[in-house]
Amino acid sequence: MLTPLVRRIIAGVLIAVVAGAGAWLLMTWEGGERRAPAEEREPGRPAVAIMQSELEHTRGGHPAWWLSIEEIEISGGGRAVAASGLREGLVYDEGRPVVRISAGRATYRARDKSFEVTGGVKVVSDKGAIVTTGKVQWLPATQTLHCPGEVTMRAEGVTVRAENLDLIVPENVARTAGRVQLRTEHGQLTGRNLQYDLDTHAYTLQSIQAVFTIDEAREELGRLR
Repeated sequence: MLTPLVRRIIAGVLIAVVAGAGAWLLMTWEGGERRAPAEEREPGRPAVAIMQSELEHTRGGHPAWWLSIEEIEISGGGRAVAASGLREGLVYDEGRPVVRISAGRATYRARDKSFEVTGGVKVVSDKGAIVTTGKVQWLPATQTLHCPGEVTMRAEGVTVRAENLDLIVPENVARTAGRVQLRTEHGQLTGRNLQYDLDTHAYTLQSIQAVFTIDEAREELGRLR
């Protein structure tokens, strides 16, 4: 024979089972139609999709960046937001838009307020510089647009080709690490560790090799600080 204590334990277990079953039914049925639980969703399918929306982040009370996209896909409990069909992106400096971005896709990471754009990326500075590449990452700690792959920058009669490039927004400076090729109307320079000032269009370059006529080389090297 069951003691009163054992009967109370069994009753408690049955109540918990019934309550759990009811909660499961509420979560998996809505309007008479069964919704697939998470483990039955199509692999890779986002938990939430929002059509035609915007993402914006502020810094110190001013807008830091803004993205206008066709579709948002939220996954990982909101930790990662992928946006397809990026219509336009803006990066601000002290509340003023200074960089415009277009690309095929964007991913926002809520943890550090960073974003990444990929697919035919084009970055246009308000100083006239145009950067084309396959991927750009926004690094909020340094307010830098980082291009980790092959990149081309065109600005004021100069074309820069490198394997990576950083556009540092507050300083209005473009920097490359490693080998870089720089072409002007007078010829071509190759070297390392370019720093290009987008305001003055002056630049520094290390380990320079030049392909110019003598007069052209003097004129071009005279621009180096």
